[in-house]
Amino acid sequence: MFNVQFRHFVRIEVLAAALAALVLISRRVTPEQALRVIDVNLLLLLFALLVTVEILRASGYLDAAVRATVSRFRTTRGFGIALVAFSGALATLVTNDVALFVVIPFTVIASRFTDFDVEDAVILEIVAANLIGCLTPLGNPQNLFVYHRSGWTPGMFIGAMLPFVLWCAAGLLAAIFLLGPSHPMTRSEMAPGERKPFAAAAGMICFLLVLLEIARVTDAWPAALAAAAAGAYFLRGRLLRIDFSIIPLFFCAFIIVEGLRSFAFELTGGIYFSSIALSQVISNVPATILLTPFANEWRELLYGVNAGGCGTIIASLANLLGWRIYVRESNRDPRFFRRLTAINFAFLAFAAAGGCLLLRAL
Repeated sequence: MFNVQFRHFVRIEVLAAALAALVLISRRVTPEQALRVIDVNLLLLLFALLVTVEILRASGYLDAAVRATVSRFRTTRGFGIALVAFSGALATLVTNDVALFVVIPFTVIASRFTDFDVEDAVILEIVAANLIGCLTPLGNPQNLFVYHRSGWTPGMFIGAMLPFVLWCAAGLLAAIFLLGPSHPMTRSEMAPGERKPFAAAAGMICFLLVLLEIARVTDAWPAALAAAAAGAYFLRGRLLRIDFSIIPLFFCAFIIVEGLRSFAFELTGGIYFSSIALSQVISNVPATILLTPFANEWRELLYGVNAGGCGTIIASLANLLGWRIYVRESNRDPRFFRRLTAINFAFLAFAAAGGCLLLRAL
């Protein structure tokens, strides 16, 4: 099943390349226009961010941060709240998929020594990575895309997303109490993994350069060059195994978006509901790219594609990755997929309703 879904994303990348080529061949966009609209800064920033988070993961300190966060809790409910909160908070800094690579394996390991419901905990971690992580431009690729197109400051972006994130956080907290009772949790000592302080320091320097670009203090070249150098030294062959596919996807997206500007479309149901519906079919990153030319209000598009990250397994890449990581780490039965889908659709309805109410009120 995962291979089928993974091929779906590969087809999206191939489709994006084909559409970009078609736009150029049809002269909807000339090569000169294409060079002007491609946001090199964003592409370099994506490269720097992908390499930086891999360096930080390799350093062992992200795992240590999770252990330090959850080791203080004595009940399964408190433990679950800590994991879900950490998943969402970490996603705001290192993107939703990277947060899941850190939190889900630890959750599975901890479940071998306790009696808490690991399936529900992992599902809520995936939801939190999508719906809490979207608070910042770094929370997911579609946020970063809109952030660069909007010209907003980081404060403006966070201010726009905060009401939506608070609504979703309230739903997550309620779900933790509704999905099962709390029990005392047996604590067990786990051997810490290897820590590499020099890799952590290099990763933090690269991440600081990423933040400086987000704050528009510098452009993305220093972050990209630093990440390339640090990645080559600390990651070596692991550098080539990083999934950089989002970069050519965005490269093609700039050309496609410019080509779409030459058409006059009218969206049925408006940008908000269109973005939610389209995300269910092609995932929220491509949906953001395709709908950007029609967005008159950035908040409406952001609320739609981030709410739309819940629902189907392909609505967000984080859903697919979370499912794959859990199955790989736990070898559990297929019931997890059905429960993930059911809870994801419940949060789709909750987040979509909240976003609609907030857009009317604000």
